[in-house]
Amino acid sequence: MLFNKLLPTAAAAGLMALSAQAYALPNVFNDTIANGISQFDSTVVAAGGSVGTAQIVAGTSVYNYTDLNGNPATVTITRPNGSAASFGSAYTSNGITTTGDVININPGIGLDQPGDIPGFGSGVTFTFSSAVNALGFEIGDWATCCTTGTRPADVQSDFGVPATGSGLWIAFDGGNAFLTANALSANDNPGVVAANSFTNFIGAIDDTSTFTSVTFFGDGFGEFLVAGGTLRFSAVPEGSVSNPIPEPGTLVLAGLALVGLGLSRRKQ
Repeated sequence: MLFNKLLPTAAAAGLMALSAQAYALPNVFNDTIANGISQFDSTVVAAGGSVGTAQIVAGTSVYNYTDLNGNPATVTITRPNGSAASFGSAYTSNGITTTGDVININPGIGLDQPGDIPGFGSGVTFTFSSAVNALGFEIGDWATCCTTGTRPADVQSDFGVPATGSGLWIAFDGGNAFLTANALSANDNPGVVAANSFTNFIGAIDDTSTFTSVTFFGDGFGEFLVAGGTLRFSAVPEGSVSNPIPEPGTLVLAGLALVGLGLSRRKQ
């Protein structure tokens, strides 16, 4: 049974006061590929972690790496229901190409289970044999269209998210789902703003604990949407990066008020 614990979207500083001791927000990254990688890596290193990587190769679902303790570890790529993911070659937009091949998302509701946020089932799950709490990767074809869809009222209220938009969601260990980015037009994609390219880097650090699986999905139904390039991941010390102040280029859904600070569970 899957429980999704409420994590509200982050807002621009000053919209609502929130004690760092009272509530810990994930650190979210959404920028161009180059800037996002730089920000993610520097945040992990500053927190006392080191960055592991796995370059995606189409058709390969299991990748080997060495964890922070020097032990052999693996990351396995599947759909959220455990079925095989679909891969494609590296994604290119206006001359900018992902640093590796990609996993096809194609947001839809056909694989959803009762209680899922719409689109969850068509996402991709990364399962780590050695627990992590930081993950980032490259995105292609986000906000090319499909930014006017309306989310169910219960998703809006339970997760404190806007009624419309093409969203990018991340869930740690099948719960703790949060909206990392929301596009109301192509100009909400930082790659488009910087270079007229539908490429960007998305990542999140939830330093409240460590996790063995992370699921990424989109709800811009009708987009192709791919994720991959080179996975970047780490396990940073708990509490080392909580409640960050967004830096330029780091989109934490600026302009949205923090809502729904109580915990809510939605059962599958």
